[in-house]
Amino acid sequence: MVIRRRTYEPLGIIIAHDGGITTVVPGGDPDKAVEGHEFTSVDYRDGVAIAGSPEGGAWVHNGKRWEHRWAGNARSVSVLASGDLYVGAAAGQLYRSTDLGETWEEIEGVMNVIKHGTQFVPNAGEARVVVQGVAQVEEGVLVGLGGGSAWHTRDNGKSWTRRGEGLNPKIHGIWVHPEHADRLYATTDAGVFRSEDEGFSWLQSMGGLDRSWGGSLAIMPGAPDALVVAMARTAPGETGTVFRSPNGGVSWNRIELEGDDEWPKIPCVARPWDWEDVVFVMAGSKLWASHDRGKNFIELGDGLPVANAIAASL
Repeated sequence: MVIRRRTYEPLGIIIAHDGGITTVVPGGDPDKAVEGHEFTSVDYRDGVAIAGSPEGGAWVHNGKRWEHRWAGNARSVSVLASGDLYVGAAAGQLYRSTDLGETWEEIEGVMNVIKHGTQFVPNAGEARVVVQGVAQVEEGVLVGLGGGSAWHTRDNGKSWTRRGEGLNPKIHGIWVHPEHADRLYATTDAGVFRSEDEGFSWLQSMGGLDRSWGGSLAIMPGAPDALVVAMARTAPGETGTVFRSPNGGVSWNRIELEGDDEWPKIPCVARPWDWEDVVFVMAGSKLWASHDRGKNFIELGDGLPVANAIAASL
């Protein structure tokens, strides 16, 4: 089940919510880690966490404490396998840090892509096209633009190639397979999409889904992959539910959590980066966990803040 041995102190489930960042270790009490800002994005990998706030910038946990590391309007955050941190800003810029947020550089080529994207239309709720996610592929990185499709660079943003054949351009998030860097999944205004060639081409995956606004997604690697995804009826994530696919997105089944299968706000899902079969769901004020690739869930806690995003550190 565990892909590799951990060398860090786990944070538990990291909940980004309207009042700050809350962490909770399964079986323990929640800890208000950061207060006073609305957080809408969070990511975690190998002992490093980053959380993004529209008015509070980006906060980084380097294994010891949360620290404010980037000032601005953060719309998305990512931690890649390389250890690099990325922040997508509200004005469309993309920033990268190679030293745990001590210093940042702007990937200037992203703004050139957006500037010349005459047919780009921002996602609902955004004034401009912004970066919604960064995925590390076999060569370089793939950047998902909300309203601008997916773009690839192998030279740190000096040159860009569009990779989005068949993909709805209103991207909400991109996830790379934990074992096969050429396999990608994306959620969009038009549902879930899958690529087997580093994003050159995409196939829509809607069999069994009764709504199309895609939220967060978790990949449990296997033959075939199991997927868990949060979906909503309308933007920006209203009337949400959770679905599972046992076959890499070929078909989907609705997940019921102790009789509930729909919530006013879209739930959030996350898989710990170094566990194959574990997935967590935050739905309303409750936290749920599955240890069998999303087949069965147990409730871990109630009375928690309603999440905008979650990440898992075990």
